Amino acid sequence: MKIASATIRGLNRACLIGALAAALAIVPYAVPAASTPPLVQLGPITLVDGTAVLAGTVGPQAAGSTLTVNGQPLSVDASGAFAGTVDLNGSGSIAVELSDPVGGKTAFTVPLTLAGLGGVIPTGVLDSVQQAGVSLLSPIAGDDGSLLTVAGSVLDKTQLAGLTANGMDILGALGSDGSFSVQLPGTTKVVTLTATDTHGTTAATSAMGVRIVKVRFYKQNARSRHFMRMVVTVKDRRGLLIRGAKISVRSTKAGRLSNRPKMHLSGRKGRATFTLRLGKAAFGKRLIVVTLAKTPKAKATKRSAVIVPRARTSR
Repeated sequence: MKIASATIRGLNRACLIGALAAALAIVPYAVPAASTPPLVQLGPITLVDGTAVLAGTVGPQAAGSTLTVNGQPLSVDASGAFAGTVDLNGSGSIAVELSDPVGGKTAFTVPLTLAGLGGVIPTGVLDSVQQAGVSLLSPIAGDDGSLLTVAGSVLDKTQLAGLTANGMDILGALGSDGSFSVQLPGTTKVVTLTATDTHGTTAATSAMGVRIVKVRFYKQNARSRHFMRMVVTVKDRRGLLIRGAKISVRSTKAGRLSNRPKMHLSGRKGRATFTLRLGKAAFGKRLIVVTLAKTPKAKATKRSAVIVPRARTSR
């Protein structure tokens, strides 16, 4: 899911550094400090009959910029607040774009598939890119004009599924300190830095709450090999899958499991898989399992039940 990009237009050797320095003021999270306000803060977005009702604020670093949503202008008041209703014209996403006075552009694309109950896209859809802390230095042109060096850094690459400059991969080429440096042709007139979030996921450290949304049991090997697989899926209250949540499980009755499964961390798809070793007392009975999911800021529990097949009897 492409969630943010910054485009700097009208570059040439004479105005290269000046144009980019001005654009840096609206590149997403160009100063990755905890006290820096986000470039764009979106409130809940409500989808109604092909329109989007939205509101939010822009940070002071976007002063003087023009705001459009799906190409339609929205006014920003003196405090940086904006609100309005936008006709989506059949689009499958909401594109929020800021254009600065010197031609730099920053766009955030929010897929409509993020909408939950009542057609509401919750607050926080930009958080993963925000927390990635992408910063961009002023690009430098070589002396002969044949190459343009684009450099910067990323604070937390786990928040991103992709980062490119004019289509060139940056995320896969980050240094151990999160820095990057790529070269583009010296004739480049437009530099587009694009950050892509992790397809509807968030790290446990950034999750807003935690919910155990699905527990599935796979009983194919229960009778023959005396174990079952159990898959737990967790999301936060925005509906984002959580990576790195601590998940543990236990039986409510002694003897139903031969040993307590180890704690696992949820993966990129928000899932953790457990192998439940079945004790003799479990066969032909109802096994009740308590699941505990924890993030640094929240925890949740859920009880799930499954009927274990009867053990095979020898003839």
